[in-house]
Amino acid sequence: ELNQGEVDSQAFHEKIRSVILEGTEALVNAAQSLGYLKGVRDTAREPLPSQECNLAALCEMAKELPLAGEQEECVQPLAAEDGRTTHVDLFSRVTENATVWASVVTLLGEDYVIPPHTAFLLSDFTRIQPLVHYERRFDLIVMDPPWENKSVKRSRRYSSLPSTQLKRLPIPLLASPNCLVVSWVTNRPSHLRFVRNELYPHWGVEVVAEWFWVKVTTSGQFVFPLDSPHKKPYEVLVLGRYRSSKDDTIRGVEALHQSWGQVLGAVCQKSSAWMD
Repeated sequence: ELNQGEVDSQAFHEKIRSVILEGTEALVNAAQSLGYLKGVRDTAREPLPSQECNLAALCEMAKELPLAGEQEECVQPLAAEDGRTTHVDLFSRVTENATVWASVVTLLGEDYVIPPHTAFLLSDFTRIQPLVHYERRFDLIVMDPPWENKSVKRSRRYSSLPSTQLKRLPIPLLASPNCLVVSWVTNRPSHLRFVRNELYPHWGVEVVAEWFWVKVTTSGQFVFPLDSPHKKPYEVLVLGRYRSSKDDTIRGVEALHQSWGQVLGAVCQKSSAWMD
């Protein structure tokens, strides 16, 4: 016998099934007409070497290192005036590549290409202050939270995160007016309801659309049977627009001063599981 959560999931699937089926068929047909999704492997191409990702290790290092002091600049250039990459503390503050060319930095034996006219903070949510104090706001914020689900719990690939913890993200302090906020959500109806009815309103974000990401093979087939009772070949993206207000900013400041250890551990472990 199905529990209430499983009943809700089945009802949601039946509601969107025809949209997924018809939309995927149209996109796959269009891709195949252009020469894609033929299901033919390039045997002449050698497989890429498998490399272990050190993203989780970088996050752990960031937690242990001190932030820039109040008297120090919160933003640092990645390249010197002569174009050479400088030796900078990439963990402590926002780092900018203001040049017109890409720069390469090496961390833990791996090379990272930093595009021109970009800035980044290599840190975690326990040390997000430099990003909040950065003089710029963001027009696009994309999140893929480690939602709680049975599959992840059984596999222990990464730690999950209770939905309510997401409210502690200081989105109002990071988003520009009308910023597009995108959240990946599992097919669990309770998570979708939480994003639509609690999380986005808490941040002052208005839902404007929902997209479906459908996963197919190189031959255009669903990676899982469409009606599988266990795993579905699609996920949901909830898109919203940030509508700024004074109350939202106050909530963002309050969130910034709370502990972020639980959020960080889950996010870092999830990233590592994906990259391995």
